[in-house]
Amino acid sequence: MSNLIAERYRLVGQLGQGGMGRVWAARDELLARDVAIKELTPPPGLTEPELVALRERAIREARSIAMLDQPNVVRIFDVVFHGGDPWIVMELVPSRSLFDTVRDDGPMAPDQVARVGLGVLAALRAAHRVGLLHRDVKPGNVLLAHDGRVVLTDFGLATVAGDVSITRTGVVLGSPQYLAPERALDGEVGPAADLWSLGATLYAAVEGRPPYVRSSPMTTLAALATELPDPPERAGVLRVALTALLQRDPARRADAETAHRLLLAATAPGSPPPADVPVYGDPTFATTKPKTATPAPVAAVAAGKPSEPSESLTTESASKKAEKRRAPVAVGVAVAALLIAVGAITYPLVSKPETPSPQALPSASLPGQAAGAGTPLPGKPSKAVRPRRSPSPGAPSASATAAGTVKGGKKPSAGASTAATGTTTPTTEAAATGTPFESNGTGTCLYAPASTGQIQSWACNGSAGQRFTIGSDKTLRVRGKCVQIGSTDDGATLRLATCTGAPAQQWDYNSSFDLVNLWAIKCVDIPDASSSNGVVVQIWECTGASHQKWSHA
Repeated sequence: MSNLIAERYRLVGQLGQGGMGRVWAARDELLARDVAIKELTPPPGLTEPELVALRERAIREARSIAMLDQPNVVRIFDVVFHGGDPWIVMELVPSRSLFDTVRDDGPMAPDQVARVGLGVLAALRAAHRVGLLHRDVKPGNVLLAHDGRVVLTDFGLATVAGDVSITRTGVVLGSPQYLAPERALDGEVGPAADLWSLGATLYAAVEGRPPYVRSSPMTTLAALATELPDPPERAGVLRVALTALLQRDPARRADAETAHRLLLAATAPGSPPPADVPVYGDPTFATTKPKTATPAPVAAVAAGKPSEPSESLTTESASKKAEKRRAPVAVGVAVAALLIAVGAITYPLVSKPETPSPQALPSASLPGQAAGAGTPLPGKPSKAVRPRRSPSPGAPSASATAAGTVKGGKKPSAGASTAATGTTTPTTEAAATGTPFESNGTGTCLYAPASTGQIQSWACNGSAGQRFTIGSDKTLRVRGKCVQIGSTDDGATLRLATCTGAPAQQWDYNSSFDLVNLWAIKCVDIPDASSSNGVVVQIWECTGASHQKWSHA
């Protein structure tokens, strides 16, 4: 593939990659300006109708953004066709995504989160005014620009209100942790659904975790349909706004104007909430603290000290405790249908739980300078193959093994070895606390080399680099450091980092023998089910395959 797109846009370096596309920093040689350009990268195995639908989605995104002229929405400049696929040319926004900010720095102060919320709300109001629903508001789609703007991006799932043409029977669209309950229950969906997703996004920013933290998309959607959100513990002045936005009944949920007033009040700690907003008396949050994940500590913020803790949520009356988590029984039929639908989720159309926004330019990069440093320009685009469930509980067959991707979207070969990874064979080290994670599918163990800190799969030898512990704060520790994911994309690698308790460092080893990252809701996976030494492990959608199952004493 040429680095010059449509004889005008020269690719400089890759900015990000998601399940179905990658974004490049590029130079518009006609107008002499820096831009971002989004490339479509369909996963392999799609039928021709599915490819057509994917291209139509890209055009839909371009048209959706083009309808809006609002500073909190990323601007679109052009759509060109290259190799038969549409490429979307957009504003380059030097920024960090909200997801990256919380992952790296920890939860934000409530008043800062309220300011972010006002920017996202402004973008949503502009979209709703022209009849558009975003449908995928989440931290990865919110950019915190270096110029101070808050920018909402990725309108790939946007539709005109009432239009169901994008939805197929049995397919759930969007990120499960940020979906509104009415979408999980196939109810009527309108602008209120975007406002719920806004509330869930702000909740994640202030708490360091989404409202629903479960070990799989299926259990997340089931909880969304039947349970109240886990109670916030750090929300402080933001709690009133979260309560209003996270009302399960869309008819009772705060509208955009009410949300604006509540968020504006939360930007000034100490000021009372507006007196003319509805009183939300029904339970909004569960009355017990979450058991699945421990919130990350609040990071120091330049704008001021963290707010005081919010009032206790555990001193409810006995009658409220009795109703604390379950919604009315009538929802049961809908939940049964939901669980069937979840089993039919199709890969090309489901947004991943959290994919860092492709328009975000890394903080250390500048357009036309370091943006492409160290990033190879494209040859033929690589494509990830989704791992498939093994037909038996034993070792997966050749047709059912994971053919995953590692950093950069490159598929590792089944024979990956020390020569390929540049690492040396681990030697037995001094005794360390913890026990190994041994793969049920390959018989190899997770290993953290002292040199690179990138987690690999090696023959089990009991060395210090293979002795892992999971702390009470849900961090996975080895060699005195914590295991952290680089992103929530399928194929993201794991590495060692200083322990901060950030969401990207929180894990759950569940009763199904999955090792799940609680921020991505994805399983630790050995690419190609390879038993070779030195294979770099990754996270991937949980499939139940044996190379995602681990024994840990």
